[in-house]
Amino acid sequence: MTTYLLIIISQLFLVTSCEKETIEPFNLSNKIKKKVIKIAKNKNIPSLELTITTEQDVINFNYNHKDVEKQSVYGIGSTTKFLSAVLIFKLIEDEKLKIDDKVTDYVNLTQPIIGIENLTIKNLLNHTSGLSDYTKNPDWIASVMNSSAPKNFEKKILLVNDTTENSDTFSYSNTNYLFLQKIVEAITGESYKVAFNNFYSANNLSDIKIGIDENGLQAFFGQTEQASPDVSDWREYYGFDGGAYTNTKTLDKFLTKLFKDKSILKSSTISKMEEWIAMDPMILPIGNGIISESGNGIMKLTYNGQEYIGHFGSTLKYQSMVFYNTKKNISISIVTNCSGRHFNNVFFQELIPAILDEL
Repeated sequence: MTTYLLIIISQLFLVTSCEKETIEPFNLSNKIKKKVIKIAKNKNIPSLELTITTEQDVINFNYNHKDVEKQSVYGIGSTTKFLSAVLIFKLIEDEKLKIDDKVTDYVNLTQPIIGIENLTIKNLLNHTSGLSDYTKNPDWIASVMNSSAPKNFEKKILLVNDTTENSDTFSYSNTNYLFLQKIVEAITGESYKVAFNNFYSANNLSDIKIGIDENGLQAFFGQTEQASPDVSDWREYYGFDGGAYTNTKTLDKFLTKLFKDKSILKSSTISKMEEWIAMDPMILPIGNGIISESGNGIMKLTYNGQEYIGHFGSTLKYQSMVFYNTKKNISISIVTNCSGRHFNNVFFQELIPAILDEL
């Protein structure tokens, strides 16, 4: 979902034949475990973590290459939008916000964007605002690589076009969730980080956080299979659009609380999130499956006749998948600390299909 550039960096993560893995003592599905680890080894994945819960089994394990430090927390990229949307809908459920409220009721810009006066909260949630994506601005990508990426709303918004285009038509944009975080700040009187972290802590999900210290976490950017630059020092400074960090056990717990236990949102509120629109022309193939519909903060994946709802995430450093199959009561959470053309293809066209084929 983010544009990637081919770069050359002196420190490379090279292909080797030696890896190490740790497996939690759960009743695992050996078939899925073996398939995933085989792909990870063959395709030079640095680290990944996976948790799947079905009605019969719990699968949880992590894998990491021998030259990569084991880590217990990963960036989840745009899956953060799913989590942020749940917070927004809790505010709607509590009647502190309405989905049809105008964005300008909560956010004032020093340099107005033409057309923003017509936008609603729903336009932001389902990517029909017509706001350009600040992360697709070449200046943003260059700033990440030069360790000078903008950290706050005011600086990021300078990378957004001064007019909306094709509003009411789906066009994926990280900028939408910049505005949602400002709206949450206006309603709660707290910074978006505090509001987000407090919300998940209150729901017994305190291991989901925005604004952690990234020092010590490794990440790799691979355009080819042969070698991948270590980009651990890159800082993207996302917020509600992609800044959450956590682990797959916690994400699995989140899915259970949200969709099975209904302890975070009411069923009627979740139904409002599941108001689907076509994502055309942004159709995402996943093996022989497809993501072609967007809700309000969530996406629908259709695979082998089954429907999964949740979100994918992809940054310059991380990838994630968090989806739930309501009919079969299956939750799937997977994260990796690698991105770029090679790893993106492996993640979406090999790893995910290998898992879904067994469910």
